[in-house]
Amino acid sequence: MKKYYNSIIVLIVISIIAITIFIITRKPGQEEVNSENRIEKTENLNNNLEDIEIIKKEVNATANADIYQVEEELGGRKILQVKPEIQFEVDLAGIIKNAKPDEKELQSLVMKVPQKNGVWISEQSRNNFLQLLKKNEIESFRITDEGYLEKKEDSIGPLAKSLEEMLNANKLYIINMTGIAYERDYISGEITEYPFEDMDPTQVIEPYQKENTIILEITSNKKQKITDKEILETIVQY
Repeated sequence: MKKYYNSIIVLIVISIIAITIFIITRKPGQEEVNSENRIEKTENLNNNLEDIEIIKKEVNATANADIYQVEEELGGRKILQVKPEIQFEVDLAGIIKNAKPDEKELQSLVMKVPQKNGVWISEQSRNNFLQLLKKNEIESFRITDEGYLEKKEDSIGPLAKSLEEMLNANKLYIINMTGIAYERDYISGEITEYPFEDMDPTQVIEPYQKENTIILEITSNKKQKITDKEILETIVQY
């Protein structure tokens, strides 16, 4: 029995020594270094031109390589995705023009993006958005001549208060209620119309984001498959 206890004591001492050595020899900030390595690996993966060209050939893509980034699925397979900021700019141009933008006018349209934070409603959507608020019994907001949503009296109810929080957030929300978005085609890279509402009449929203600007493409609900409350509830979740 004495031998048994002696063995346990020896094991405990060895464990304490091993833990102490690990703490002493561990490099300061090792967790931060590992985190930075993971970020660097992801950035290298996204911008690896050689990988992009290889996958382009596999899927017969003909678009310029600079619109893509490489992502890795859970199983380790590498796939191409159009960069989110590319899709954002194409859709923004489509909102400003209220039609599919041409390549030659893309940059000039993007330059017309609203400059202030808040909630900006596209010109073609302003009446519909005010109607959406009215159907949800919200009349405490108006839309300025510049297109920004503005509080005109105290907000009553959770949905109205959530809208007010969006106004005061350090973000720019761009709301378009046509049920149509614009994107670069995954294979050709050409600008195409994306009629998400026609493809799925129950889909409320198609979002695009770049830094602190968020585009919320909203269904027009022409087939009345969604309630007005569901639409507004989905908007304020962002």
